[in-house]
Amino acid sequence: MKVGCAGFPVGRDRYWRALSFVEARTGEHMPRPATLAEWRSGAPAEAEFSVQALRLITHGSEDRGFPPAGRRLTPARRGHCGGFRESLEVHEAWLATKEAAAILGARIVVFETPASFQPGPDRLRDMYRFFKAAARGKLTCVWHSRGGGWERSLADRVCADLGLVRAVDPLREAPPVRGIFRYLRPQGPRAGGLSVDELATIRDAAAGSPAYAVLSHRDAFRDAERLVPGGVRLPHPRGSR
Repeated sequence: MKVGCAGFPVGRDRYWRALSFVEARTGEHMPRPATLAEWRSGAPAEAEFSVQALRLITHGSEDRGFPPAGRRLTPARRGHCGGFRESLEVHEAWLATKEAAAILGARIVVFETPASFQPGPDRLRDMYRFFKAAARGKLTCVWHSRGGGWERSLADRVCADLGLVRAVDPLREAPPVRGIFRYLRPQGPRAGGLSVDELATIRDAAAGSPAYAVLSHRDAFRDAERLVPGGVRLPHPRGSR
């Protein structure tokens, strides 16, 4: 199991001394290429990045987490964002996401859909069309559905059809049995850290398969240090400041 945080909750120098993996926060705000290159050059050679798909792909303008850049679009263009629509706005967001992955050397792209993205003929049509047309290269796409509405069997079938890995919150749902790896995104408490039992649940969810665990709550870094297998530490980052 590789353990990391969503973004850098502490300085990158300190982060890379403790952890070997990070999920880059590129969903709501896409950093400049120079910033992404700095993140990569300041990380150890052994470090691994995943990236969040720019939310113009998945989120509509009324969804929480809609990117600030999307607010600057005209109302008509905002209406073409989200839901994996077949639009120029979604296509450009996918190209920006792929560029970020290339700069960071990331092999995993995480698509997080909002609570408003519920199963239905139009939603499924657009989702299938997007992923069947997307040129992924060597990228593996992970899908995390926020909010209810997706029955486990339907979500698993969609992932099987489209070659996706389904991310889950292991504190609320057992991970899928099949898949090339497990991608765990537990929702921690708003204040304080995870309990010993919750940490054990995450470890159990990762057992028997390659896995990633991404923490994003307030005490994410401290809990990631507690969760990392064997307390593994990497060498000091090259060129870090």
